[in-house]
Amino acid sequence: MPFAALPLFYLLLTLICAAGLGALLLRPGAARAGVVWAVAALLPVLAAVTAALTGQASANATLSRFSAQPLTVTLVNPADGGTDARPVTLNTNDAACLERTLRLMTSTTRASLQVPGLAPIPLSAATSLEGQLPPQFITEALEVRGDLSCGIIREEER
Repeated sequence: MPFAALPLFYLLLTLICAAGLGALLLRPGAARAGVVWAVAALLPVLAAVTAALTGQASANATLSRFSAQPLTVTLVNPADGGTDARPVTLNTNDAACLERTLRLMTSTTRASLQVPGLAPIPLSAATSLEGQLPPQFITEALEVRGDLSCGIIREEER
């Protein structure tokens, strides 16, 4: 069975299980309490598996339409008497990590970008970006698939 068909299979299995539980509850005494309990306990598990497989299938479809390529962006930080602009070239995974970090940055969080061969680049809510990072939906698809590893981002204690 192809992976894309698994969410549909589990959705149908969940609906069959829900219909079976409904039938058992409409006819008291038709089944023992243990059977009703087991079917009722199985429903949330099936629903969770269905949701997870649907998310995985959606992430796979999203990433299949995206071409991974190195990206060059410039990070601009305010500095004493001006700005500090540093260009960096990142692979898709690192660029997605940077997108997520900058999107989730608040006024109280600090981090740094640790690119090999370059001095650490501080990241804060005041950091601006020149260039194009992967869109948020690509970053989220990488997260759902478990492919996003952010070794180049270091969170800093405040």
